[in-house]
Amino acid sequence: SSGINAEWPLRPGMIKIAVLCAFLAFAAATEFSCISGASGPTQPVTAECPNTTVDADVKCYSPVATVANNSVEYGCGPCASDAAEGTCEDCDASSANDCNSYTAPIFQWSCYNSSKLEACEAAVLEDINCFGPNTTATGITDTTLLAGGCGTCATAGFTDATKCEDCAFDKCNNSAAALVPFLAPLLALLFWLQ
Repeated sequence: SSGINAEWPLRPGMIKIAVLCAFLAFAAATEFSCISGASGPTQPVTAECPNTTVDADVKCYSPVATVANNSVEYGCGPCASDAAEGTCEDCDASSANDCNSYTAPIFQWSCYNSSKLEACEAAVLEDINCFGPNTTATGITDTTLLAGGCGTCATAGFTDATKCEDCAFDKCNNSAAALVPFLAPLLALLFWLQ
């Protein structure tokens, strides 16, 4: 005989202990929920999180209520290790469900103001605008209009579309960028004439 008891796996006492351990492990698992989903103008919904027995995982994460938080999602567990610093925060979900309350997204972009970049922010994606002088206008003397900046012509107090124009993307009011289409053929011609 090799000393191995062939009846060992069939002992009822061992099976009861194994079932009891499995039950206790399941009972010790924490059930919780978090707000989950993408950041945006509509509020994400509550979702049940996977049961866990690791206290460090009984967390919910969400965007920080500061500038440029529109790329961080909501969900179960701690913040991802690769989340940019200052963009994600987590909370202890062991005492309250949905501890990661909804924060309206804040979008950040830049506009030129007197040839220098100025940081802009808005809560609605459609509000990403820059204003500046109309590139075809002449005789503009208003220094605010000449400088340009964040927002639309209307929000800056300019109603004459022949003097002020809007654009709706990051760094779009750079008058030098507006000259590139006109300068490219001229530079090609000068290069050809050499």
